[in-house]
Amino acid sequence: MCRRSYGELQYFLHHPLLTTAHQWDAEDIENGETSRHHARVDTKLTVPAHAASLTLPDLLGLLELACSDDPRNRVSTWIGRPQPHPEDRVFGGLLLAQSLVAAGRTADPEQRVVSLQADFVAGVPTGGELRWEVERVSEAPSLCTRRSRLVDDAGNELFCAVSRWARVREDQPSYSAARPVEAPNPEGLPDLADRFADDERIPPWWRMARPVHFRHVEDPPYLAATGEGDRRTTFLRAAGSLPEEHVLRAALAAYVTDMSVLEPAFVALRAARHAPGARILSLTHALTFHAQPDLGEWHQFDCRVESVANGRAHGVGELFDPSGRHVATAAQVGLLKVVR
Repeated sequence: MCRRSYGELQYFLHHPLLTTAHQWDAEDIENGETSRHHARVDTKLTVPAHAASLTLPDLLGLLELACSDDPRNRVSTWIGRPQPHPEDRVFGGLLLAQSLVAAGRTADPEQRVVSLQADFVAGVPTGGELRWEVERVSEAPSLCTRRSRLVDDAGNELFCAVSRWARVREDQPSYSAARPVEAPNPEGLPDLADRFADDERIPPWWRMARPVHFRHVEDPPYLAATGEGDRRTTFLRAAGSLPEEHVLRAALAAYVTDMSVLEPAFVALRAARHAPGARILSLTHALTFHAQPDLGEWHQFDCRVESVANGRAHGVGELFDPSGRHVATAAQVGLLKVVR
């Protein structure tokens, strides 16, 4: 039997919605401590509990991190805020985005992010501030490495990401075999809020207006199995004007790649994404930036599930700009709770 990590188990054990359909085996939890990985909630920080939407200005505000010491330190500390939805834990896309922003604030302004590799170690509560520690792992004029760690008040690690930043070398060769699949014009497709705004069977985060237009080409498998195969395409575009800063634009791309990369697993398994008790728990997330994204324009996100092994899904998504240029590749591993 494959044993789950301590972080995975604590996350499932302390969120009742995650255990309604299935229970983990007793041997997986026999040595667990029930509180070690839980961040203490800062009750002085207030976050709206029932926001009707999350706007692009809201998100850009959440990406404004404050340095509590000196950003030139070998390890610097940055403070961020959570978003209110989903209500049971901080959305993984925000963790990816904030980790990238924190790292980018310590990189050379001439360098651009080329990769990010992240581990979701434990569930992050939505009620307190987010404290990031950024380590300058390596430094060079052409390439640097940063490690961003999200820690709770006791110093326990909740999330970790390693990002690499490099100067763009236009004199070096480029090639891509990836091509976007044929898809209709996104202007004629409905947003999530247009499809599901009044359907209370779906959690608010998955039917509310978002900072990014999120439009499925095929019907999403939210309430019932839809279609066949192991691939799904969505179109993404910021719901407003974006700042010119490359760090924020890359962070927004990181944010959106956590929204649907594992969704094709539910299609392949003929299951409903939002059936009572069905859930996804992200374990790892990797991003490779082939070009600098600009989600001020429609981008096509072609996702596929490579495998589902004993409840662990591996998904890959390719992001393309309107010209068909391959902008980024996302790969994620996550635990699935499937209800049939």
